[in-house]
Amino acid sequence: MTDVVTPTPLLPFEPEFKPAAWHAYSLGELGWWVHLLAMRAEHRVPGEKRDKDLQDAQNYLHMMQAKLTAIRNTVP
Repeated sequence: MTDVVTPTPLLPFEPEFKPAAWHAYSLGELGWWVHLLAMRAEHRVPGEKRDKDLQDAQNYLHMMQAKLTAIRNTVP
């Protein structure tokens, strides 16, 4: 697989984590984060915490997409 590129929406968060730490997650693990955060958001009342859960789920989805794009770029 070619290098996985950090999605642009995640760049502001990079200083908070070890370099490329999110690469260690499998597609399945990233999918679970999306699923669980979205489910938790559905259980919350509208507000900051719900919005944060949905934004975090979106960020994990960006990570999944970056990994899929890298896989797509390696297929002949």
